[in-house]
Amino acid sequence: MQDILQVLIHKAPVQELKLHIGKSGLCIGDAAELHLQPDGKIGIFAQAKRPLLGILPRRSLRHLGQLGPAATAVMTEPLRHSDHLRVRIVGLTPEHLSPSGAAEVYISVWSNTHRKMGVRPAAPVTAGRVQGL
Repeated sequence: MQDILQVLIHKAPVQELKLHIGKSGLCIGDAAELHLQPDGKIGIFAQAKRPLLGILPRRSLRHLGQLGPAATAVMTEPLRHSDHLRVRIVGLTPEHLSPSGAAEVYISVWSNTHRKMGVRPAAPVTAGRVQGL
């Protein structure tokens, strides 16, 4: 059975970027992970290129940056409860294409936490009446 996912964060910028996006091999649609850090910030991690010995390409889990304060407020509880999250990169502007020279990365987060928060599904409507009332 599939869970119905609902959007928690439609599009949030990754702040304090820690790697060169143009050389990272990241693409729109790539999966990412969120990790609650000891200082209360939420770190964003994704599989990115990291050359072995400077020549051989390999991919490893790399720290991209942090979520901003508004997104952190939304995501803290689902991360503390270890909810299943679907995190994807939805926007990406590498350094060489940005007018300011600074890279931009955006993520979206989807989850099935509505089931755990006690939100009831809508009651079926039959013959002009709502059942269950």
